[in-house]
Amino acid sequence: MKTRMKSGERRAAIVGAAIRLFAEKGFRGTTTRELASAVGVTEPVLYQHFRDKRELYNAIVEARGADFTEDARELEKLAHGGHDRAFFLRLGRLILARFESHPEMVRLLLFSSLERHEVSELFFERISAGFQKLVAGYIRGRIRAGAFRPANAEVAARSFIGMISYQGLSRLLLPRLAKPGRRVVEEMTELFLEGILRQRPEEPKPPVPRRDSARSPSTHSTAS
Repeated sequence: MKTRMKSGERRAAIVGAAIRLFAEKGFRGTTTRELASAVGVTEPVLYQHFRDKRELYNAIVEARGADFTEDARELEKLAHGGHDRAFFLRLGRLILARFESHPEMVRLLLFSSLERHEVSELFFERISAGFQKLVAGYIRGRIRAGAFRPANAEVAARSFIGMISYQGLSRLLLPRLAKPGRRVVEEMTELFLEGILRQRPEEPKPPVPRRDSARSPSTHSTAS
């Protein structure tokens, strides 16, 4: 006998099925009939849980937003310590972990961007923007403390997040060609910190060229 799912369980099942189907076929290529069939319900039951598509899109973003909220709390704790390497190493590993643990969500976001779908904007407004703001705030604080050289904190935050995200995307699209994630995150963290830290090793100064006036006088005398 098939166990009847509770309302919350069925709602979660619909969201999970929607993410999988949208990641495989895109938003335009997925019908409500396919979605209902994937969950084992009828279309009217589907609309009992989500009155329209926008409600479903919001639920998709919220389902993954909980993971990012947990990541943000962990990073906020590290931010208070002022340990730059620990903060950015953990940040890089968290970003990479999201690519590895939720590849279907990455594909869904790629589809939504290519199709100019509203989910990509919802995801940025509710999740990505806040995440970038947290990282930019940390960088801004370290600039004020004199640890980082003056820079645009928002651009610096996007630069680091972008480096790691590119690695995550490469591992998703070209897994055989991508390098091991842990080592790459460590290398990228070192490169980033080397570029933004105020204290840098002094470069050797080039030798000062000799002036013409400093040349030894000629030993030849002119005839009188």
